[in-house]
Amino acid sequence: MTLVTMLLLVVGLSNVQAENQTRELDAFSEISLRVDAKLYLAQGDKQSVEIVAKSSTLDELVTEVKNRELVIRFKTKNMLWKDFETGKIEIYITVPDISALTVSGSGDILNDGPINSRILSLTLSGSGSIKLDDLKTERLTSNISGSGNILVDGDGDAQDVSVNISGSGGFKGEDFETEDVTVRISGSGNAYIHCNNSLVAKIVGSGSVFYNGNPRIDQSIGGSGQVKEL
Repeated sequence: MTLVTMLLLVVGLSNVQAENQTRELDAFSEISLRVDAKLYLAQGDKQSVEIVAKSSTLDELVTEVKNRELVIRFKTKNMLWKDFETGKIEIYITVPDISALTVSGSGDILNDGPINSRILSLTLSGSGSIKLDDLKTERLTSNISGSGNILVDGDGDAQDVSVNISGSGGFKGEDFETEDVTVRISGSGNAYIHCNNSLVAKIVGSGSVFYNGNPRIDQSIGGSGQVKEL
């Protein structure tokens, strides 16, 4: 093996080894994930953002805060790079307060510990996911377009949940107790919910609402969809 070959191997390995990078940012309470990454969200007194990825990916990854929203994206020029390989990206975020989470594309947001937010908005566009298995909130709004899924669970009893599905995506919250739920489905997506008081379901297409609990039901169905007890 020549010296040049050895140097090329070393350079190649350095480019693929993951690095940790901490980013100091302005305060934020909303997060918009626009890259294919796994984002682990925790609540704590001190805000922090740590990214684990290869060096070349870190150089191209933008984290910017505008109007208290953290946007995570790649530099625009990379949209033209057909051979740009990001590799594995992991993002660890701790914030005192969180009011909105958005995933655009194939990224995933997962909680790392309990999440407590009085009013929370979840938006999913694409094939990614949002999974919060220890959530406490009074009011939750979930908007899903595409094939991705939102999963929520927790011990709290929410007062109001609104679910809007356009496409084949799904909402999974059959163990997340709620007083009042409104579900609107356009397409083939399904919603699994736990409702104790009032359930309003409006379906156009083949999507369905499956529920736990014993709610009053107001349903409007256009297509082959259904509202069915689990």
